[in-house]
Amino acid sequence: MSTATGSLNSDATPVPCAICDGRETQTLWIKSGYAIGRCVSCGLIYANPRAPHATILARYSSDYFWHEYLPSLGVNEGHFDLTTFDARYGAMLGLIAADKPPSKRLLEVGSGAGFFLKAAQRAGWDVEGIELSEEASRFAAERLQLPIRREPAEASTIAAGSVGVATMFDVIEHLFDPRAVLSAIARALAPGGTFVISTPNIDAASRYLLGIDWAVLSPLEHVYYFSEESLTRLLEKTGFTQVRFVRRFLNWGPQETINFDYTHAPHGWRTKATEALVRIGGSPLANVIQRAGRQDALLCFARKT
Repeated sequence: MSTATGSLNSDATPVPCAICDGRETQTLWIKSGYAIGRCVSCGLIYANPRAPHATILARYSSDYFWHEYLPSLGVNEGHFDLTTFDARYGAMLGLIAADKPPSKRLLEVGSGAGFFLKAAQRAGWDVEGIELSEEASRFAAERLQLPIRREPAEASTIAAGSVGVATMFDVIEHLFDPRAVLSAIARALAPGGTFVISTPNIDAASRYLLGIDWAVLSPLEHVYYFSEESLTRLLEKTGFTQVRFVRRFLNWGPQETINFDYTHAPHGWRTKATEALVRIGGSPLANVIQRAGRQDALLCFARKT
């Protein structure tokens, strides 16, 4: 049953489930003229029928990179301080090192402007990135002097078994074929290699508090919506084992746990009520939400078999 009314755009195309290849979904939401549904066979939530690739990719323009993406990282007019990013990503690099990967060769898939990679490099990792965006890959290569491959991850020419760690942060939800990409990452990893992935959590408390206006629900941007269960199933299907989720993370304060600003209705009553709840509940509430696995982000570690 749909929780939103509206007709589907005529250019929407049915796509199979990325986990089980099922073709039937139950519509949960209709937004921006496109549906988000749940696979009736395995429960994966994804945009189906889906907007054309060209329509989705049109969002990631040069203007988006310079005026939305970079400012969201605190980079304005191209100015940045690498020590800020060292501090921002220090906790994540510490978690990765503690997992004891087989080598310090680190590959980031969807490396964007390259600030995580640069922090890793400055911390002693041998790094490389894969990034399709022309603007982002050029910025990382020219401004940060990073080795970047501008190629589809699923067709990567990285030697099999040559990588100790692979990371993919807030990328899988945008991919047209996540199963192919995860399979390619598994091939690139050495046996026992560490894979670290983050993505929005479809079971987050924010979804229930902010409703359909929750900005994660955006089928022209996010085409897959994972829970701990569905992400585990996809990882296991593509060659990973020992899947575990980090529910408590140093960088997650109250707003990172329930981000009331991440909404398409910033002045709506749901937003105001959620903001009040977060401000009143503070860290104790955030801790409860995280223990329950209802924080905004899934952070997952897995091993290459």
